[in-house]
Amino acid sequence: MIHMHTRLLLISLLLLPASYCIAQVVPPDSVAHVRDSTNVFFFTNDINLEGKLKTHQLDTSITGFQKYDLLTRNSTFFATLGNVGSAYNNLFPSPLRQTGGFHFGMQSFDNYLFLNDSVRYYRVSKTYTELEYVQGAKKELNFIARFSRNIYRGLNLGFNFHVSSSPGAYLRQKTNLVNFTLTTQFLSKTKRYGLIANLIMNRIKNEENGGIKYDSVFEQNLESNRQIFTINLPNAQNRIKSTGFYIKQFFDLTRHDLSQPDSIKHQRKRFELGRVTYSFEYNRQIFNYIDNDLTTGFYSNFYFDTIQTTDSITIQKIENIITWSNPSFDPSRKYRRIQLEFQLKYQYIAMTYPADQFYDLSFGQGRSSIELVDPYKKYYLNQLIPSGWIAFRPFNTFTLEAYADYVIGTYNEGDFSFKAKVSQILGSMKRNLGVLTIAANYNYHEPDWFFQHYQSNNFKWDNSWDKEGLISGLATYTTRYFSLGASMSRISNYVYLDTAAIPQQETKGIGYLRGWLNTDIDLWRFKFKGEFAYQTIQGPNVIRLPAFIGNLTIYFTQPLFKGAAVIQPGLTFFYNTKYYADSYMPATRMFYLQDKKEIGNYLYMDVFLNVKIQRARLFVAYTHFNASFMGRTYFMVPNYPMQDAAFKFGVSWRFHD
Repeated sequence: MIHMHTRLLLISLLLLPASYCIAQVVPPDSVAHVRDSTNVFFFTNDINLEGKLKTHQLDTSITGFQKYDLLTRNSTFFATLGNVGSAYNNLFPSPLRQTGGFHFGMQSFDNYLFLNDSVRYYRVSKTYTELEYVQGAKKELNFIARFSRNIYRGLNLGFNFHVSSSPGAYLRQKTNLVNFTLTTQFLSKTKRYGLIANLIMNRIKNEENGGIKYDSVFEQNLESNRQIFTINLPNAQNRIKSTGFYIKQFFDLTRHDLSQPDSIKHQRKRFELGRVTYSFEYNRQIFNYIDNDLTTGFYSNFYFDTIQTTDSITIQKIENIITWSNPSFDPSRKYRRIQLEFQLKYQYIAMTYPADQFYDLSFGQGRSSIELVDPYKKYYLNQLIPSGWIAFRPFNTFTLEAYADYVIGTYNEGDFSFKAKVSQILGSMKRNLGVLTIAANYNYHEPDWFFQHYQSNNFKWDNSWDKEGLISGLATYTTRYFSLGASMSRISNYVYLDTAAIPQQETKGIGYLRGWLNTDIDLWRFKFKGEFAYQTIQGPNVIRLPAFIGNLTIYFTQPLFKGAAVIQPGLTFFYNTKYYADSYMPATRMFYLQDKKEIGNYLYMDVFLNVKIQRARLFVAYTHFNASFMGRTYFMVPNYPMQDAAFKFGVSWRFHD
């Protein structure tokens, strides 16, 4: 028995060095690459250009958590009507659209909609659920629920639900938003075939008060009770419904096993056939404007009814896109030297307007009848849009890109877009001084449909404008801590809404200059995150923008209980110079020029506290706390005072099971 134990001991001692050598064969990073199963990643519908999915890790930090509004989460450069969910105007705009195709032109609610380009498809190891709840003053409520679960191998199902309700401080100011997205994704085992799909539903139901009737009552603080202010529209509302379905599939024409580790490479080069992508989208939008009291003197014209307005516009769009691209299938994600994408897009658009009512008189035996023939005016458009994109990368730090598209078909026939961009990393990929980018853009487009053809109870026109033109140049410099840029644009044949909210075209050229600086600086436990811009219009004064606009948020982060919790107090400042801000017309959901009142030169200040305890995030904010001691001149849109000082509270909780 003793001899047996001795043999086992000797064998163990002899095998110990061998086992150590075997252990050294395992790649040293095999343990370091183990992914936390609670991490959540996501990607969007841009799956054409890279061999692997371009995923982004979900931000679970508390920095910026107090920004719960769908409109201002990414930027605060918007003028609103003083309530969450109300119509907005962009204060830092691109005057013309950048790509070809049909555009209706109403964009004052787009940021509140779940749109196909912003839908997230989550990549999870465990089931992911997140609930977010925000409560503000005047019974303001905001709720979000996100969910993602792997159903079967490569198959994932998820949804995103959002609801927001805010009665507002003034009469007839209530907003109500409901958004829902159902998503699914499937990737084959070798990632050669993939599919993403979503179902989107949006609903907006907002009351419209036309603004307060007498600004002086607010500015001189003659009445503190906001509910007894006289408003312009006592019985109007806007309703927007949007539903859509989208599916996108890709297939790699050459077989690649992207699941192989980086160290395994093909022994010989092969001719790559690229990737084919096909997408189908159906979208239906309905715009309703209802006003049951037309005796207020707010409108100048009545085309259908002098008692009640019940406008309805329906826009249906079907879009098919087929794309060929040659993404890089290098496991290290190294781009190809020359990368291409060719695309053919087909759009079918059907629009329905209310129209002058035509009647058919039918006379039967002994009786007569009057029958409504067609109470709507309908338009049908077909467009074919070929486009191409090329990127040339002679070395890793330099990229030259170019894009062009052309429109064939009804209405937008002859529209053309061209873009070119050069990017240079100043140094190596790992150690550099930032990225310098120079870009040029040329657009030649038909004005948006709204400015050409519109018909409602209070507004009506049929125009034939010349095509708008845009030539612009841009330069940006981006580092880890800041980015700055400048652009110069020349706009020709610009179409706008005049002081009567009627479309006009400016035949003289317009110059638009802008410069901006964005900061994201960390100093010890302080973070300074800001957006600053200067802009000016040269020539005809038909684009009204504040000369300077800035937003700065200062955070201080303090870990507690050995990192088990984190607190983050902070301050936010927002300011823009005085200018003749555009007025808002509820009946068309559009902003138009006004020359009566300058607004701006007011500093908005918020104070907040963000807290993180494990997977829970909380915030408490006192927004616009300076409202009571800096004078009542806080307007962003004429006749629509901004929110008064208010406490707000929010909490978010993630679950993984």
